[in-house]
Amino acid sequence: MSKRYNEINIKHFANLVQEINVSKYTQEEYRKIVEEIYMTIFRHNTDGEYVIETMPNEEGTWKIHNKGQTIEQAMEIINERK
Repeated sequence: MSKRYNEINIKHFANLVQEINVSKYTQEEYRKIVEEIYMTIFRHNTDGEYVIETMPNEEGTWKIHNKGQTIEQAMEIINERK
């Protein structure tokens, strides 16, 4: 990924997080909202694991694509999708 693409994603993430009305949520709810935004934009969870959206009949919104994969393996998958 290009440096410019990453900068745009980071700015977009920061703008969305700033729009959250913190007073409406508990700390745990806020954390989940921020992580959801993060995974939507960066396609990684906060542990650095590549995530994909689940199918409609699966539980949750995200699942780890390949548990235990390396960052290099995740980057190969991301680059293949470009």
